[in-house]
Amino acid sequence: MKPHPEPAFFPAPTPAAWLHPEPRGGADALTVDFLRPSGLPAAERAQWARLSARAAPGNIFAQDWFMEPALRHCGEAATLRLAVVRQGSGEWLGALPLVFETRIGRFPLPGLHSWRATNQFLATPLVLPGAEKAFWHSLLARLDRSPGLALALCCDDLPMDDPATLALVSLCAEQERTIETLDRFVRPARLSGMRKPGDPRALRKLDRRLDGLERKLAQALGPVSVVMHTAAEDSEAWIAAFLALERAGWKGRARSALACAPGSAGLFREAIRHGHRIGAARLASLRAGDRIVAMSSWFVAHGHGFGFKMTHDEAWRHCAPGRLLMRRVGRLSAGEAPLLFDTCAPAGTPTDALWPDTRTLGSFAVAIGGRTRRGALRALLDARTRWHDRHRRPEEGPPETA
Repeated sequence: MKPHPEPAFFPAPTPAAWLHPEPRGGADALTVDFLRPSGLPAAERAQWARLSARAAPGNIFAQDWFMEPALRHCGEAATLRLAVVRQGSGEWLGALPLVFETRIGRFPLPGLHSWRATNQFLATPLVLPGAEKAFWHSLLARLDRSPGLALALCCDDLPMDDPATLALVSLCAEQERTIETLDRFVRPARLSGMRKPGDPRALRKLDRRLDGLERKLAQALGPVSVVMHTAAEDSEAWIAAFLALERAGWKGRARSALACAPGSAGLFREAIRHGHRIGAARLASLRAGDRIVAMSSWFVAHGHGFGFKMTHDEAWRHCAPGRLLMRRVGRLSAGEAPLLFDTCAPAGTPTDALWPDTRTLGSFAVAIGGRTRRGALRALLDARTRWHDRHRRPEEGPPETA
């Protein structure tokens, strides 16, 4: 197989090698294509859907019914491509959106980054179960041959307990390939089979506080109840009510509400509609009397739960309607007995008695290309570490490395 020659210079940050598919090998060979997400032929779109139906369950946000509208509504970068690893038959074995960026945060380091929309809370690839290492092996081999301007493959928001992450770390160790931890954070979760449940005293204390707030809310507005929107026609009314309630609060004033960004709003509508239609979306409203005071959505599929979007009526924030609804959501999700419920909360979210476990996510830079390129990456990563050491606040600990 003859690799593409690597251009020495690009006048614009568009990896030109991405525009051409890799030559096919034998019947059993895995090949890699970089496809433009917009205007995929019907045959490719069908293969994407088949892969989603068979893929490992670790990331519902990577499935085609979520990722395709995410790319369509929010994927504006000219360098955005869908990296597809194919089996010898041409069927998709795995897929991961990638985009070329010149920086990691504020530090200059050109790389190919795993892409996700703002409201996608995981960035693991969509891949067949058991094929995670084969996926990374093929993708990294292709990038070694044609890295373009990139010094690294940068993978963000990978759960440390996911088979795809474990396969990437294991493969890099086997190949003696540099993999650097750029960032790491934990967020609340519920993991079944944990030997130690959450602190029962903390949960009882929280329950007493929330019981008091619920009584206060009921006295002011009427009986408090949770409505689960399960009928087919419910999703449209729920979507409209959610967008209006969120926009009426501080997010609307800050222009960060979903309704303030057409792309984000479009993705939200399509994801909720389709997720509701296939039975993956759960839509809940907390009512006090005839007034909606909080709303929440989450996804459940194949024993995994994923938090999505939540909002509340700020006029009643002193009664913590969001917390009241999250307590109900926690009980409902426990009733469905998922193997894992990831709250998908942002970095810095404090521990929570309602979600007694944690899930760790990491972002990584993986070396690609030949010896010279890898040496340049090592030098830049070392410079980045020194730069962070100079700018780290005294209360922060030492940087984490893989």
